[in-house]
Amino acid sequence: MARSKELTPTLRARICELHDIGWGYRRIQKRYPWIPLSTVRYTIIKEAERRDGVSKPRKGRPKKLTEADKERIIKVIDENPRVT
Repeated sequence: MARSKELTPTLRARICELHDIGWGYRRIQKRYPWIPLSTVRYTIIKEAERRDGVSKPRKGRPKKLTEADKERIIKVIDENPRVT
């Protein structure tokens, strides 16, 4: 199942700004009714982990080959293009 869309950095900043001036989770959620209350709460909690409003990169699939392995393969192919 696919993840839902992320909030834009501008919207995240606005949510955190409203929280900083004293608005509660519910009041912010009423301002933006298309955003679930749990998302508002999670956004405010996770804001401390973000750098300049940018999400941390997600882990991807582990790489099968290291950069050194890739370079070695390319070198072998350059030396002998008929190798499989």
